[in-house]
Amino acid sequence: MMAGPEEEKQSGSELVRALIKALVSTVLIYWLLRRIGLNSILFYFKQASWPWLAGSLAVFALSNLFGALQWHLLLANRGIDLTLGHSVWLYHIGLFFNNFLLGNVGGDAFRIYDIRRLSNRTDAAFSTVFLDRFVGFFALSSLALAVAALMASRLLESSALFTILLIFCGWLLAILFLFIERFAQKFGWLFRLILPPPLHVKAKAFYYSLHAFRHERKLLMRVFLLSVLIQTLRILTHWCAARSLGVQVSAGYFFLFIPIVALLASLPISLGGLGVREQSAAALFAHLGVPSGQTVAFELLAYLVGILATAPGGVLFVFRKK
Repeated sequence: MMAGPEEEKQSGSELVRALIKALVSTVLIYWLLRRIGLNSILFYFKQASWPWLAGSLAVFALSNLFGALQWHLLLANRGIDLTLGHSVWLYHIGLFFNNFLLGNVGGDAFRIYDIRRLSNRTDAAFSTVFLDRFVGFFALSSLALAVAALMASRLLESSALFTILLIFCGWLLAILFLFIERFAQKFGWLFRLILPPPLHVKAKAFYYSLHAFRHERKLLMRVFLLSVLIQTLRILTHWCAARSLGVQVSAGYFFLFIPIVALLASLPISLGGLGVREQSAAALFAHLGVPSGQTVAFELLAYLVGILATAPGGVLFVFRKK
């Protein structure tokens, strides 16, 4: 069956957006290489300690298993009857494509598609994936704020504390919006203004599917604590990659800077956050005297570790029946 005009138009728009994001990543990486020099990055790569890299890979792989468990708990609460093994399988497919699609979250579309296909429930597909991501970012910013409070005396002359506090307040406002209906209703006019009626109806249905989680306090607390563990492991992935290149910066600074880097990398302006991640990390760690070439090198290593740890998702995708 031939695609209709609307489908062709949508496909063309998606291709243009993908090309723009690829261009952004290419320009950022090219600018970094011009400024730092490819030889500088290769020099640090050659110094890599394999035991630390193996530790980075093991830590990230473990975080993925806990991440699949977190999503599995949300799915079970919405009545999606999957085995834990099946949840792990679908979760890793999404993780694999996060490395190559929009920002750092493009692979979530695969998870949403699979849950819709298996359960025929669009609301559960969107709400569980969204909440899984939302809790992750909230836990990440909570960790950063907690560490910033402990290291406040060393951050008085830095904008890091203000940035983290701003991000944390943003997530708190989002929580109020999601779980307090009266607060959300104050912004109803804005959604009616920017969304056409059909999309406004869908957005409202999506909101209430998320809002339904407000009664699941034990589940939300369990998921939040699990997410704190997951995000701790993912921050330590970057720290291990940095240690493999001889970076002696305290792990505490990674808990401050990596949440900011992760948030910027998740913006849908590049492919898999490539380029954005390295640029932002280089700017932040420069305040600690870490050479830009070394920072870019360990962030690229952390990215490669992520690809390797999620490679099983790519294999599973190739061999799936649909």
